[in-house]
Amino acid sequence: MIVLSNVLTKQNIGIAAAALFLTTSLFVPGSEALPREGVLMLGVFGMAAILWICESLPVGITGLLALTLATMLGIAPLSEAFSGFATPTMFYLLAAFSLSAVLGKTSYGMRLVVFLMKKTKGDSKLIVLAFMSAAALLSSVMSDTAAVLMFIGFAKGVLDALGCKPKESNFGRCLFIGLLYGSIVGGFATLAGGPNNMAVLQISGISVTFFDWMKVGVPVTLAMLPVCWFFLVKAFPPEHFEREQIAVIIGKTEGAGKTTAHEKKALAFVVMMPVLWIAGNWIAVLNVTVVALLGLVATFLPGIKLLTWKEYQESVPWVVLVMVGSIFSMSGLMVSTGVIDFIGSVVSATGMFALAFPLALLVYLLFAYGVFTLCPVGGVWEALFVPVLVGFCAQSGMSPTIAPFAILFAFGGNFLLPINPLNMYAFAYGYFKFGDLFKAGIVPALFLIVLDAFWTPFIVGVLGI
Repeated sequence: MIVLSNVLTKQNIGIAAAALFLTTSLFVPGSEALPREGVLMLGVFGMAAILWICESLPVGITGLLALTLATMLGIAPLSEAFSGFATPTMFYLLAAFSLSAVLGKTSYGMRLVVFLMKKTKGDSKLIVLAFMSAAALLSSVMSDTAAVLMFIGFAKGVLDALGCKPKESNFGRCLFIGLLYGSIVGGFATLAGGPNNMAVLQISGISVTFFDWMKVGVPVTLAMLPVCWFFLVKAFPPEHFEREQIAVIIGKTEGAGKTTAHEKKALAFVVMMPVLWIAGNWIAVLNVTVVALLGLVATFLPGIKLLTWKEYQESVPWVVLVMVGSIFSMSGLMVSTGVIDFIGSVVSATGMFALAFPLALLVYLLFAYGVFTLCPVGGVWEALFVPVLVGFCAQSGMSPTIAPFAILFAFGGNFLLPINPLNMYAFAYGYFKFGDLFKAGIVPALFLIVLDAFWTPFIVGVLGI
């Protein structure tokens, strides 16, 4: 029995299922609907998806294995199979992580929360909103994970100082869930809000300027933040604290002293990057990737020296870059081998796309949201759902630019279950239970999907992008 339990692990089952899926594809003949190369590519992608879902191998290794097999099976030559690693988006991501590293070396996160806490005058509901707003603001120029990591220690200190116990304090629940929700919706606001933003554009094959992205994303952030906050504090009304208790915490955290010269340079850097990205809307040479790379170089210049090489290396999630490059490569192969057209035809056969466009988009996004909530492996589903939606938009006479925004907002709003890495990290502190996210997030999740289905086509049409 012990031996059997050691063999029948999720990882081993994943390897067996992945091998079976790939092997089956070797014996399936091609057809007019899907040529032989497409069948094999579907087998390779399915194998990778199973390994990712079951966590049988490190995510980066799974991606590299899939591309290697694509070459061995004759789906594409080596240079084409790994072409996703040579895109401008990869270099943008490589450079943009410097923003998180620079901000992480400052006390601006703490200063921002203290400033907002002063404005709340001890109201626990408004303190939750203050934390959420601060997390959303910083998440707009850094990854969601980095924003949560920056604030979660400070939140824990506040809860400890107020004597709030895990799973007993509604204020603790609200603060930890609020940090998640604030970081998630903040990431919608700009292209720099997380690696998925540029990744989804790359998969869709569509280019959007930094400023145009803000025109679409900032209103979504501004709409979702109060909605998430309102239903969070309604689901778990936080306990009241005396103003004197809050004043003591503020007094202790104000010990950071005056802003240092290093922090002033860091602030100038963090402000200048989005300014240049926005300027790229009118100055063609200020492409988002070019600005990000120049910014990365600037962090090491003598007299500026915002980062050391070691600090930068430690700040870059290399596994994310390897997985993103693998997804880019596989997405391209699935397009070139006809897999995406085949999946699109299968989805069309359900009758979903026969509905009027807004309703069809709403049903498609609800389906995509459900899939991603239960199995939050971002790159896998983005590589499938985005190209299919691009095709549907084109067939419906709508702008294909709707697709990357719509899928990004739907996948980004992971409000319901603590089973993706970001939510699991906050869940590990024990301040909320497994079902608490669902209770607080079900209405915001539905609100987001409805908003997404109607706002995204409307604003993309108005902007003409």
